[in-house]
Amino acid sequence: MRNEYSKKEIERILKQDVEIPEKIEERIQDTYEQLGIGKKVTMKYTKKRRTWAAIAAVAVLAAGMSIVTLAANKFLSANLVENEDSVKYDFQVDREKEAHRISVEETYIPEGYTLYGEDSPYGNKWHNEENGGAISIIPYNAADLDYLERTGGAEFMSYSKDSHLESLDISGMKTDVFVNDSFYTDSEETVKRIYLFNEEYGYGVMVWSESDLPAEEVVKVAEGLKIEVLDETAPYMTDEEIDEEIKAREAYAEGSAESYQAGVAADQIYAIGEEISDPYLMENGEQVEGIDDVRFTVQDVEILDALPLSEYPAENFARYEEVAPWMEEDGTLKPHERYHYTVDGNGMESQDGVLETVNSKYVVVKMKAKNYSDVQSESNQLMGISIAPDLTTLIPRADGSCAYPTDSFRLANESYGMQWLSGNGSSFPIYFDDIYYTEGIERLKSSFFRPMAAGEEIEYTLVYVADEDQLDNLYLKPFQGGSNGDGSAITIPYVRISE
Repeated sequence: MRNEYSKKEIERILKQDVEIPEKIEERIQDTYEQLGIGKKVTMKYTKKRRTWAAIAAVAVLAAGMSIVTLAANKFLSANLVENEDSVKYDFQVDREKEAHRISVEETYIPEGYTLYGEDSPYGNKWHNEENGGAISIIPYNAADLDYLERTGGAEFMSYSKDSHLESLDISGMKTDVFVNDSFYTDSEETVKRIYLFNEEYGYGVMVWSESDLPAEEVVKVAEGLKIEVLDETAPYMTDEEIDEEIKAREAYAEGSAESYQAGVAADQIYAIGEEISDPYLMENGEQVEGIDDVRFTVQDVEILDALPLSEYPAENFARYEEVAPWMEEDGTLKPHERYHYTVDGNGMESQDGVLETVNSKYVVVKMKAKNYSDVQSESNQLMGISIAPDLTTLIPRADGSCAYPTDSFRLANESYGMQWLSGNGSSFPIYFDDIYYTEGIERLKSSFFRPMAAGEEIEYTLVYVADEDQLDNLYLKPFQGGSNGDGSAITIPYVRISE
């Protein structure tokens, strides 16, 4: 049973429509950097801060953690603690000693890997363009490790006993090697993590790789690290700052649970044929500057078994080269694999997913969009308007409102990119018959964006993919969740498209 998140899935699990405290947001962005997937992952709308659901689990981890006695004159204690089926790290840091930042230089990198991220406090990132392999070198100074220990962040450094390949000594550093299967069932890659801790000088380094490299090669990378303790110091967080962050996490978790339990109000559920306005357009009774008054109408929806290229030409697919391998010659879709998780009443996902093989169908949506603005905004001129609603699922209630699903799914095939199966998350379409950006990087980044002049009205067709067992509860979401400047929630409309 796999309970890991792949890099791609981490990018895709940004779904819950709840507000995130600023301090937690900053730490989330730090995590993005450490994993080598860039600063904030940009979605269609960026006014709302979002994160993956698992971060809520950190809310109360500071309570009940194991206490490790720190030996005399020892700066750091980094120990693996065994549980029934897993091992995890416990840290103790002597905060009487100054924490110093470290620099890490790689003297050995496997052939084919080139540096694509450097001069970052989160270490260097290496990438293999030919096969997609990745290596990240992530430094931890004493203040970082102390933060992890005091806030419960080390709980994420927990792995199955079977994945703990061996313990080593590298240049006097306590070293542990972990190897996990890839999240994807059809991938030859494995995820390697090597943790090195220097208990005398109070620092650690993680060598992380998702690749087809043997573990021995990644160990060579660790053995070749040249580590220097710098004069620059790093401040420890105060008890007050730690308490503040833990309280913010608890408040976030509570708010997330309340939001999930509330679901979607009946007055935010629309029908096919009804026009939907942008919920971000007005604030405190006034129109927000720089937002176009673009309104959407779902005109018609059709579920198809096959998508003939004679009617839906290849040039209108956002990335036909990714879709084609999953289509049969007659235009029907091949089965794909997914992980099936359960979701409790607070919106928390089960740890382990059940692997399933499922069939899918096409969801063809006829749309209309009109820009009611008198003047086209600057952002509209530069990058266009997102004209593609997200496809998601909700559970209708008797009073007309909707609950969020009690099941969630994650993609299990590495090359399958036709859906985003994640919580009550979303899928972008695979097809748009009015693609504006048709060449180069702009097409790759902006397939479902197009400029809309003031007063302009367009009609267009989008095609999505949905698994057969989800067809009864499909909804389209033209806008993402968020909050006003005063912190009040912005309610988001949905369109029910299932019969």
